[in-house]
This record gives sequence, structure tokens and C-alpha cells, in this order.
Amino acid sequence: MGSVAVHTQGVAATRSGQGRRVRRVVTGLLVAGVATAALAWSAAAQAQGKPKGGGTLIVGQYQEPTVYDPNRQYSWETYRVDKHIYESLLAEDLSKPYKEGPPPLVPALAEQWEVSADARTFTFKLRQGVKFHDGTDFDAEAVRFNVRRFTDPAFEFYDARAAATMKPVYGKLEALKVLDAHTVQYVFKEPFIDFPRLLPQGNYVSGIFSPAALKKYGQDGLALHPTGTGPFKFVERVHGEKTVLARNDAWWGGKAPLERVIFRPIPDEATRLSALRSGEIDILTRVPADAADALEQAGYTVHDSTTAGQLFLGWNFRNPFIAKRAVREAVAAAIDREGLARSIFKGRAQASYNILNIGSTGYDPAQKDVAYDPARARQLLKDAGYAEGEVQFTIITDVANQPSIEWIQRDLGRVGIKVNVISQEWLTYSSKLANLAPDTGLFTMEWGFVTPYWLKIAYDGYVVTRGGGEKLVDPALGPAIAKAAAQTDERAAIAAWKEANAIAQRDVAFLPLVTFRLHFASARNVQGFNVPAQNFYDLFKVWLQP
Repeated sequence: MGSVAVHTQGVAATRSGQGRRVRRVVTGLLVAGVATAALAWSAAAQAQGKPKGGGTLIVGQYQEPTVYDPNRQYSWETYRVDKHIYESLLAEDLSKPYKEGPPPLVPALAEQWEVSADARTFTFKLRQGVKFHDGTDFDAEAVRFNVRRFTDPAFEFYDARAAATMKPVYGKLEALKVLDAHTVQYVFKEPFIDFPRLLPQGNYVSGIFSPAALKKYGQDGLALHPTGTGPFKFVERVHGEKTVLARNDAWWGGKAPLERVIFRPIPDEATRLSALRSGEIDILTRVPADAADALEQAGYTVHDSTTAGQLFLGWNFRNPFIAKRAVREAVAAAIDREGLARSIFKGRAQASYNILNIGSTGYDPAQKDVAYDPARARQLLKDAGYAEGEVQFTIITDVANQPSIEWIQRDLGRVGIKVNVISQEWLTYSSKLANLAPDTGLFTMEWGFVTPYWLKIAYDGYVVTRGGGEKLVDPALGPAIAKAAAQTDERAAIAAWKEANAIAQRDVAFLPLVTFRLHFASARNVQGFNVPAQNFYDLFKVWLQP
């Protein structure tokens, strides 16, 4: 990635007349960054009843987190922890119920923001008086330090690993300008209307860390001593056992009711469920579908909500069978996704036929890929010249999704496709994705975004980089995605994203499976916990009823 121009200039030269253009560009996309929104964000912790202070909340996670470095981390279970440590310039109002759709953007470390008419320039007025957890100041220079870490190879603290992770969002950043001590401006080479929405997302995390902490602990040490500005401070992590956070009493948004939050990774479903029932944990992540009814009857809250994520399969296009479009279509036609939702998920999931997930502003239920039709699957394989049992490959998965993959193994076996299943715990599994074995045909993933820019993320990450399929899919797909990403108007962008998605569906570039409807359950004494139409949540509004 090329060096990003970084320099300082006066603010007046870039601000005249921007207000009118901003409103036209962001209609329907952003909540205007004004002072009233900032006040609403700061007061949100008091919005639900009368929170009782004190206590420790314990969250049972279904995966071990990766690393608490905002520019290196990945996985939702990691972000559900470190989003409470690190903050970005913008946040999402995660107090909104999932039925209200994608959570609106609100100010966080930036109090106001403006977007140019060509959607290339983004100006942020930073919140003043904010301190990092180590007592150092958050300001424009701290933002510049953060961005140079993953964009400027000439920078003393440049990190190639962070640069590779952050490239999907910052790969076309032309310049970061410090306009004054509390104003920064990002300039991109091309229109990028989704940039504000991507700032508070998990994966490619734009959380702001303390420059002093990185200088003190080093590139690898930051994850061991995560230092941000958020409502909770890092206390300790014991791998495989727990991560402990303590309340940041000096947080700009006010003191959170909870004194401490402990995240416990418990990969085994039965053990995690038992921990909730015994009172060892207060919130359970990824509710076992066959336990949901009993939990509700026992007085637990099973949060029935559609998040922004879904379970889907990515193709290894380097595999000679998968390289054939007929085989991909046959695989998709052989899988009973409705049956998967009914059986494995006991009806508490929805079959998915669209990589643009439910909850995305680009989701259209009329857009579907391949219908379930085992007879057609057999015919496709026959017409392609394959005999019974000749098509065979491995599907790799993490342990949590093993039951779903075994269901798929059975379905594919019924049309004459032989499948081997390899299941590993999350950290081991995810480390294998960068170099897929030749016999691997499919691999599981579990996420999505509230913006249709997700289609570009998925294409770049799973068709091109991991899948190696850029030259095997329809050559019109890449340009169609680039066209959608370059729009400057949201309505035109959504139409363009749907056009690109139609090409992806015709070419069976992705294989969506199900969208989850129940991901979290909470004990009776947990108050103020909301599951939005997003893949993560806020805990700074949560309290424990005595």
C-alpha cells in the first residue's frame, strides 16, 4: 500500500459552503453530527429506567477472542469485548431495537462530521477533554498517529500486519489532514459514502488507541495492554478463561452502572448453557436452539432478534471441482436451507439465499440465489460429466458450526457428492483460512454488515483473496461492485449494489445458509441489555437488578 500524504493546514480553506452539500450527500445514510445528537449519546446510559450502580456482569462467549488490538483483531466475540475499551470517531446507537433496522450513526470521539458532495472528503470535529485510559490526551495528533500506523510505510510505528487488516477500508486513502488540534480530515481517492458507517464496525476496526501505549508496549504488546478511551478499562486476560474490564469513571459519556464486566469463553454449548442456569454467567452468547423454549419458561430472556450476521459458506475456487460453475450450482441446489433452519436451529433461524444479509440497507427478499432442488443438482453434475461419487471435497468449519456442516454433508451425499468434514476450535480454524488446502471446497464464515458495502468486503475477502476465484467468476462482477462502491448518492448506490448482487447470485459466488434469530439470552436480573440489528451490543447501559 502506498504512503498516505499527512500534513497540517488551516481549517477555513476547506469548510466554506460544505453544509449544504453535506445534507444532500448523507440523506438517509447518516444522522447529522450535531450537538443535540452528542447530548443524546451521553445521556443514553440513563434512558432505560433507573439503573442501579455496582456489580459485575459476566458474559459467556462461544469463542475465544483473538487479539485486543483494534487494527489486528477479527471476530465478533473479540469486538464485543474491545469495543468497550476502544472507541471510534463515530458510534452506532445500539439501544435501538432490531425491528427499527440498522442503528443510526451518532457522535463518539467526533462531535460533528461533514461529508463533501463528491463523497471523497470527510471532516471530523473531535470531542475535547477526552483522556485515554493511561491519562494521555486524545486529540488530532492521536488520530494521525493511529492512521499512519496502518497507512504510511515511512512512519516509525508503521505495522504491516495492521496495514493488511485495515486495507479494505483505508486502501484508497489519499491523505489524512490535521486541520487544527481538534479537527481531522480524511481524503479518499474515490467516492466512499460508506466510510462513516464502517468506522464503528467490527473487523477493520477504527478504534483509537493511545499512541503512548503503543510506544511503551510495542506492536505486539498493545493487544496485551489495550488502552483506549472507552467506558471500561482493561484489567487482565487469562487465555481460555476470562477477560476482565473495570469501569472507567472518567469516561466522557458518564459512569457506567456496572463496576466490572467479565467475558468468559465457553465453546461447549452444554457447558455454556449450564453456566447460565447455575448463575455463573449473566448473558449467554449463541443460544442452543433446542434450549430456547425451556429458558423462556424458566424466566430467562431469550432475545429474539435478527442481527446483521448470517452463516454462509465461502468457496475455494482453486479446488478443481469448485472451479466449475455447474458444481457450485449443484451444491447450492442440493442443500435444504429451509430444513437446516427448521432442524438444526429449531425454527429459530431463517433460511438465507442472499449474501446481502437481512438488516442491510441493500437487502431485498426478492433477490434469491439457487432454489432447493436435489433432482436438478444430480442433473447438473451429470451434464457436467461427473459420475456418482466423483465430486468430492472437504468442508472446514469451526466447532460451533459443525452440526450445520454435518447436515450439509448429508444433503450433498444424497446427490452423489462426497464430503469430508474437518472441525476445529475457532482460533485454530481461522488461522487456516489464509492458506486453504487443495482438497478444501468450502469453509464456514459468520458475519455481515448493515451496509451493502459488505458485498465488496465479501468479494475481496472470500472470492479474490481466500478463494482465488477472481478469474473464475463472471468477469462483470468485479466492475459492478466497483461501480456500486463509487456512487455518491445512497439511493443510486443501493440500486447498483443490487445489480452487482444479481451477478454474484447468477454465478453462485457465495453460498448463504441461515440468518440467526436468537443469539443472546440473559438472566432475570440483567436490565437494559438490548440486541440491535447489528452483530454486537453495548454494555455501558446495562445494570444488575439487586
